[in-house]
Amino acid sequence: MPTPRKILIADADAETARRLAPALRRQGWQVHAARDGSRALQLAVLRLPDLILVDEGCPLLDPRTFARILRTNPRTERIPVLVMGAAPDPDRARLGAFLQKPVHEDEVLARAEQAWRRGEASRAVAGENRQLEGNLAQIPLPDLLQVLGQNRKSGLLELGRDGGEATVRLVEGRVVDAAAGPARGEKALFRLLGRREGAFAFVPGPAGEPGPIDRRLDALVLEGLRHADETAALWPSLPLPAERIELTADEGALGPGLHPVTAEVVKLLARPLPLSDLLDRAQATDLEALRAVQALLERGWAVRREAPPPPPPAEPLLGPAEMHALRGRIARGRQSGARAVGKVLLAGGGPLARKAALARFAAVPGFGAEPEPPAGLGPLGRLDLGDGLRLDLTGLPLDPDLLPLWRAFAPGALGALLLLPADGMTEAHVALLRDLRVPVVVTGPSREAVPPPLSGGPLPAAFGGSDAAEALRALLAGAGRPAGGPRLAPP
Repeated sequence: MPTPRKILIADADAETARRLAPALRRQGWQVHAARDGSRALQLAVLRLPDLILVDEGCPLLDPRTFARILRTNPRTERIPVLVMGAAPDPDRARLGAFLQKPVHEDEVLARAEQAWRRGEASRAVAGENRQLEGNLAQIPLPDLLQVLGQNRKSGLLELGRDGGEATVRLVEGRVVDAAAGPARGEKALFRLLGRREGAFAFVPGPAGEPGPIDRRLDALVLEGLRHADETAALWPSLPLPAERIELTADEGALGPGLHPVTAEVVKLLARPLPLSDLLDRAQATDLEALRAVQALLERGWAVRREAPPPPPPAEPLLGPAEMHALRGRIARGRQSGARAVGKVLLAGGGPLARKAALARFAAVPGFGAEPEPPAGLGPLGRLDLGDGLRLDLTGLPLDPDLLPLWRAFAPGALGALLLLPADGMTEAHVALLRDLRVPVVVTGPSREAVPPPLSGGPLPAAFGGSDAAEALRALLAGAGRPAGGPRLAPP
């Protein structure tokens, strides 16, 4: 039989308990009532309720003293206390510790369920090295942080939503760092406190080093919730995600007396930006940056612009006939399961030339780069051409000491792209061409850099222009095929 859930209502006005009790009992709560703080304290120790509602005018013990006494008793130190009052108290309301009278049944039930889930979470992490998983829709992040704080936990709280991962690091129950996308520290935490859904997992770990956040947890959470509330209130008057913000005045014309946050935003708007990009790049918190944007818009120093139309979809690297021919060429080489996998060598060139070539390949649909291997020798990336065709791009540096490895990497290759330096072909290039004996397309500054014996002579080379991506397309389409002579046999 599940443990009954208990709530204690401390109010000199007995009508409060009488009005709330039926709805609470229907939801499985045992309801206890006290007319003054002294009796409420006795019931709290005897009954150990899961939640206490105490009126700010409760006789004999005021709510602050009542809560302080509870915190000194190990049996009652973790019981949540909600204060009820006629006057609004925004700060305590943000922390979930205040209900404005007259209280409504639905709000009390929601707070009671929240307190129950928070208690369950607290019990789950009370032991050593206990992990905790759940969803922020069930236990909000402020409550979750307070649970971890009360239990003095150290470790990493991981938050996930729509593929975006974020983390909060705690040391002995204190938040010391946070990360959300490019944001770090308090800025990231304030952004996260606005989340209302998403999975979480707390992984206990060693205390580790202190971080950039150094505030008491309750003050930190309160400030973060204030930021979240005020940020949400600003969004309706700000540019839409599809719009950009553009300055209408030069930075110098705005004067030297700008607020530091406004000055930072003005510098970031040296070129038009979407609001999301601006927030990610600013060092200021999201609320401070949004206020600066609002001020610039209101004064006419910035305007909203429609985002430029998206670029047209990139054309496929090869046409259907070329794809068919390429599949036939790969079939004479090697296969990997149901996929046809070919290999292209990226030969010659130093680190900068390889980096420039890979940057051009990045614009080709389906290309994915690999971490560059030591000395540039080995896998550089993969190109998924679709329809079961894939190319592996392998680096082959023009280092004489690596010459014995050229033939080891060349078998089965469809061909090679030769990165030509600005000063033209060297003896090392010639040696590489003669040793590879595979179709080669040269990419470099100009055709004049390719000496006549190579562009029209017996060696299998063709000039593919200065664009490495175009040179790759030319190679795959059949350029650089040797007119005759032996080729390296496939493995």
